[in-house]
Amino acid sequence: MKLGSTSLRSVQAFCTVARLGSVAAAGAELGVTPSACSHLIRDLEARLSTILFERAGGRTLRLTEDGRLLADQVGPAMRRIEDGLATFGKRRVELRISTTSTFAMRWLVPRLAGFQERHPDIELLVSTTTRPVDFAREAFDCAIRWGNGGWDQVEAEKLYEEELAPVCSPALVQSGRLGKPADLRDVRLLHTRNVRDHWSRWLEFAGLSGIDVEAGPTFETRSLGITAAIGQMGVAVIDPRLVEIEVAAGQLVHPFPLRLKLHTGYWLVWRRGRAISRPLGAFRAWLKEQLAA
Repeated sequence: MKLGSTSLRSVQAFCTVARLGSVAAAGAELGVTPSACSHLIRDLEARLSTILFERAGGRTLRLTEDGRLLADQVGPAMRRIEDGLATFGKRRVELRISTTSTFAMRWLVPRLAGFQERHPDIELLVSTTTRPVDFAREAFDCAIRWGNGGWDQVEAEKLYEEELAPVCSPALVQSGRLGKPADLRDVRLLHTRNVRDHWSRWLEFAGLSGIDVEAGPTFETRSLGITAAIGQMGVAVIDPRLVEIEVAAGQLVHPFPLRLKLHTGYWLVWRRGRAISRPLGAFRAWLKEQLAA
C-alpha cells in the first residue's frame, strides 16, 4: 500500500484520537473540525480495510483489536516525526534589514521590542546605510528606503508618504519668540544636507517670504538636526513621524499645525522574484500595523 500525504495525515489523526480517546479533542489539537478528523479516520479505515475504533458510550471512542495493533506499531514513529518537526519549528530564523540611520534611530528601533515580543524566534539584524542595497550581492532580506520609488530589480511597497512640519524645543515656544509662522524670521533654521530645500518648500507652502533659507547650520543627517532642535539650537522642519517619541516625551513640540504633504516617502523593498519568507511576511504585516496606528 502506498502512503501519500493524505494518508499520512490520516495516520496522524488516528494516533491523536487513539491517544486522546475523542474525535473532538483530536480535531482541536490538530486544528481541524471534528467532522474533518472523522473523515481522515474513515479514509484510513478504508485504505486498511478494517475498523479501528468502536463507540464506548457517549462521544468516547475505544480502539478495536486492529486499532490497538496499529497504534502500538505506528504511534511511537508518529511521535518521533512530530518531535523532529517541532525541533525544526523552534529554530530561530534571521531577518536582515537595511534602512537609513534616521528612520532606524527615530522610528524603527524604538518600536522593535514589540515585534520581538510577538516573534521571539526571529533574530533581527538591522544595518544602516545612505545608499540603496544591492540584493544580488548583499545578504539582506529587505530594506526600508526613502524616496519616490521606481527602483530597478526590487519589489517596492509604499509604507507612507512623508510630510513636513516645523519642530523645536518647547522652551523656544514658551519664551514667546515663536508664536506664529512669521516669527521664523527671527529664529535660527536648522537644515539637513541632502534635503536642503525642505525649509524653502515649507515656507512657500505657508505663504511666507523674505526669510533667509541659506542661513543656519546644516547637518549630515535628519537625526542630527532633530538632536540639535532638542538642544535648542533652532527650528527644524521634519517628517512628524520621525519625532513622535520626542513629541510624546515633551522634548519637542510642533509650534504650528501646518503640514506639507510630499511625494517622497518610505518604502519596504525586497529582491524582485524572491518569495516573501515567513520572517519578512511577519515584519511586513507588523510595519503596516504600526504605521496605521
